[in-house]
Amino acid sequence: MTEKEKAAQKNCTTPITRSDVSTQPTRDATKLELVGLHLMENGPEGISALSALAGLHDLNPRNSISELRNQHRISILDEFFSHQHSGGGVARLKRYWLADRDQARKVAVLVNHWRRARNELPLSQEQIARYLVAFPTKSDHQPAA
Repeated sequence: MTEKEKAAQKNCTTPITRSDVSTQPTRDATKLELVGLHLMENGPEGISALSALAGLHDLNPRNSISELRNQHRISILDEFFSHQHSGGGVARLKRYWLADRDQARKVAVLVNHWRRARNELPLSQEQIARYLVAFPTKSDHQPAA
């Protein structure tokens, strides 16, 4: 009897065998999951095409933002800002951020749902708490009249 088998008997557990381990690769995260996570990671500072390019290798998070807003009912605020590019010109880009802590919590639930569907470990409660603390408890943004 091996050491693992002896330890398993003492702990009333079943030892892991080669047949218990799946070699099936998990699916990659979807763009929507990555954008949701990027929104949570960046807190109230938000994301833009520039941060999405640097962090996600995707220049246009706009479609994922739209899907999060329309299909998943996540409140995401936005505003234009000016960015001076290397050619000397100025480009107008949008910055997006989650409205408040409740919206960030909804995104965390969605991200964990998608991670479980891919057989990946969900975000821990501690990790989610670290993301949530950065967000205001309620949005102070007033919609335009």
